[in-house]
Amino acid sequence: MPIISKYSNKKIETILDEVMEVLHKNDVSVDLSLMVLGNAITHVINSQVPVNKRAQISEKFVKALSVSINSKEK
Repeated sequence: MPIISKYSNKKIETILDEVMEVLHKNDVSVDLSLMVLGNAITHVINSQVPVNKRAQISEKFVKALSVSINSKEK
């Protein structure tokens, strides 16, 4: 069963485009991009999620990330 988001694809794509533009503008490498985005995720979880729910949220995020990664070349 597909997951239905409460956010529109347009809103998600607009924000993603803006984030990617900043990374491209700064000519950021893959490893630095992952570090920056990882730190942003950590900051969001630590500052906006109650302590008793952080582990659960991070586990769900890791699972969703793993599922979304393409494991085959196109």
